[in-house]
Amino acid sequence: MVLALFIATTAAMAQKAERTNAFMYNKNGQYDKARESIDKAILNEKTILDPKTWMYRGIIYLNIVFSDQYKTIDAEALPKSLESFKKAMELDPEDKENQMLDILPRINAISQQYFSIGVEKFNAQDFALAADHFIKAYDVAGLIKSVDTMAIENAALASLRGENYAKAIEYYGIMQGLGVEKPDIYKNIAMAQRSLGDNEGMKKTIEAGRLKFPEDSGLLLEEINSYLALGQGAKVVDDLKNLVRIDSTNYSIYFVLGTIYGDDTKTDMYQMDMAVEYYKKAIAIKPDYFDAIYNLGALYINESNKLQMKANDLPLTETKKYDEITEQANVIIRAALPYLETAYQMDPSNQETVMVLKSIYTRFKMNDKLELLNK
Repeated sequence: MVLALFIATTAAMAQKAERTNAFMYNKNGQYDKARESIDKAILNEKTILDPKTWMYRGIIYLNIVFSDQYKTIDAEALPKSLESFKKAMELDPEDKENQMLDILPRINAISQQYFSIGVEKFNAQDFALAADHFIKAYDVAGLIKSVDTMAIENAALASLRGENYAKAIEYYGIMQGLGVEKPDIYKNIAMAQRSLGDNEGMKKTIEAGRLKFPEDSGLLLEEINSYLALGQGAKVVDDLKNLVRIDSTNYSIYFVLGTIYGDDTKTDMYQMDMAVEYYKKAIAIKPDYFDAIYNLGALYINESNKLQMKANDLPLTETKKYDEITEQANVIIRAALPYLETAYQMDPSNQETVMVLKSIYTRFKMNDKLELLNK
């Protein structure tokens, strides 16, 4: 009996010795040996239920995370550290051992580390992993009754960028539940709903946002994009013009107005002169605006084609009328030419531009340019 008692006491002391060894190795910065000892201590029934064991383990693994020398020895050091601190708190919910002063700031450090990884992944455009780490930062902060609104906002934005629209809506909803009110929240929720085809939800979101932030240009622009997506451009022309008055340097607004007035499938809105004016304003602000340059050239060509078709439909006896209309078409084509040539220089791979330029060079016998283009 004495021998059995001695053996049991010796075994218990040996297991506590592992925890003590882990503490000393950690204190000396020998985190590899500290890890080996503490992982043995948490497997033994004598120390597995001791919150101090788990606290030491959390501290050791967190030190590994921030150690240049040892950070590669365990890729899961960060979640293991968090798991250990959570276990320590679970085993001592009333903090009878007064460990919270050591645990709470370290849990905050874990949250900040997840946030930093999220930023790194976001900058690398790995938006799914970025969102995952931002939401972990938010959840970990919640363990110490802290609300990291920046983490949840970044999780929402990363989800939006990564085209995980359902998650983006969920995370922005959490922000709203926390009482955070920003125009970008409404704008981005509406954008996500539009991408998911939830047009009714999109309309309600924009309506609510515009009611709260009537002067916000971003929300107004999203409202415009929404109506354009629904093929209801006429409803937003006044809003667009109002937006131009608010921000006269926003070339994209002029471009949108150009596309609305330049869409000849909407006969009630089509006004070529207005479209030309707005495209030119967009280009004046942003001279390398390819879409505006290309659209303006295409607008001219489209109008010239209408005239040419009109001329071609004339009776053969109407030669004078034919020549007059053809010359009108030629004038419009010449107006289109510099824009199409600029568009070609900006994007030589655009085959539609190449084909139109070839037809123009052939029409006006511009053989030198045609030869260069063919090469």
